[in-house]
Amino acid sequence: MNFIKTFIISLVIYFGLNTVFTLIAVFTVENFPTTDTMLIITMIFAPIFTFPGAAWSTEGIVPLLTSTDFFTDFMLFLGLIVPPLVTVIVASFLGDTNKTVFGAWLLTALITCVVYALLLGIGQSVSTVLSLDWFDKVASYGELGTILVVFIAGIANSLFYGCVAYIITKEGL
Repeated sequence: MNFIKTFIISLVIYFGLNTVFTLIAVFTVENFPTTDTMLIITMIFAPIFTFPGAAWSTEGIVPLLTSTDFFTDFMLFLGLIVPPLVTVIVASFLGDTNKTVFGAWLLTALITCVVYALLLGIGQSVSTVLSLDWFDKVASYGELGTILVVFIAGIANSLFYGCVAYIITKEGL
């Protein structure tokens, strides 16, 4: 497939899987603010904010070892790992070349981090949970630093999973 088709398919798969894991969180986590639609929409794009190393270790496997709520921690781990992996695996089998697949995932990750940054910025005036999340990030990184960390996390995810896609394409195998 050409670049455009590979990109559209990877974007749809990534957003679809993130939506599924967000809906699982909405219906299974106790005291979830189900009336906060802006939070739910923003959560679809939020996994791009987690760096790949943190998704696999500090927010993934380590909490599972000491978990008191194993199901919630396991679903969080899967929600951070499964969407990008499935997306790059499917894209790598559909793409013509390894460069096509790498570029499609790169564009998907960059669009996701831009939308997440916009939703986080807009959502702080609408949602109290997003407002608290924004101020927590600003307290850690500063305003400009928060925006930069969102984009750096998107770039890190695009490079990490893009390299996985680059390696496992039909051309690479």
